[in-house]
Amino acid sequence: MNGMNIELWNGQSAPRMGIGTWVMGGQQYWNGMSVGWDNVDDEQSLATLRTSFDLGVRIIDTAAQYGAGHSERIIGKAIKHSQIPREEFIVCTKAGFACDPDTGDVLGEVDSKEDITKNIDESLQRLGVEYLDLVKYHINWHPIDQSYEVFEAFEEARLAGKIKAFGWSTDDPERASVFADKYDGFVAVQHNLNLVTPANNILNLIEERKLYSFNRQPLAMGLLTGKYQGVEKAAEGDDIRSAGAEWMRYFNKGGTPNADFLQKIETARGILTGDGRSLAQGSLGYCLAKSPRTIPIPGCRTAKQARDNFAVIEKGPLTQNAVSELENLFA
Repeated sequence: MNGMNIELWNGQSAPRMGIGTWVMGGQQYWNGMSVGWDNVDDEQSLATLRTSFDLGVRIIDTAAQYGAGHSERIIGKAIKHSQIPREEFIVCTKAGFACDPDTGDVLGEVDSKEDITKNIDESLQRLGVEYLDLVKYHINWHPIDQSYEVFEAFEEARLAGKIKAFGWSTDDPERASVFADKYDGFVAVQHNLNLVTPANNILNLIEERKLYSFNRQPLAMGLLTGKYQGVEKAAEGDDIRSAGAEWMRYFNKGGTPNADFLQKIETARGILTGDGRSLAQGSLGYCLAKSPRTIPIPGCRTAKQARDNFAVIEKGPLTQNAVSELENLFA
């Protein structure tokens, strides 16, 4: 598979692709703003997971926050009803948010040892597994001096056998390095990586520390699939893509795609699809080519999306010449 397998922190080998499951959590709000997805269908989500497993995907990324644990329940159901042994899966979740048990809405961030331990225990229960392969702190820019209890809780959970390893979902090399230096169990950083976010600084840290790079938004929330070329609005109704979140670069408030990004993607189309790939496969191939330690985790809503995205397992990374051409175009 073009060198696509990676040896993980537990000695296990798996294809260097994961499935992102934020969209499977459904709709959710935080202070009245949408932080979830409209029109999510659980049976469709289960079919998408089954298709991904059939294509060789074993790394699953989720979070306690996604639908207040709804995504985790769907994943637990999919694993339970698959014919694949639990030990073949790499189940990765995130902790760091409190959610309303009745409405499912986000109440706020948490950083105490007690709350993080509660997050872990509840994730184990929802997923229906005896251990978690990886847990990451979910709060990207949380102050370092307020994060020590989080990683103490992770280390205690690791020593208790509840989790195998941990990391941080952060785009900041300093935040990642503090706890990577402190704990042997710190093995991974989840960060943005795509054609408009090459993430060279965080990738340099990952290479130096021999960590694992989990790539969120590798398809720029769908822009890099080409499906929004010529589309006026990405989402009808209340949806994270139209909510106007401060960090949202790919869509404007109201859901209109970022026209500058769309233009650059069209310019790069020939390079991305030059060897018979779809735009999505070319974009994922770019992430795979950035480092042998990258693990893109594209979100998939449908089995069709999963089939397109995970065909890259057979196609492998782009060439370094293609990466250089693309980075010159997007510079």
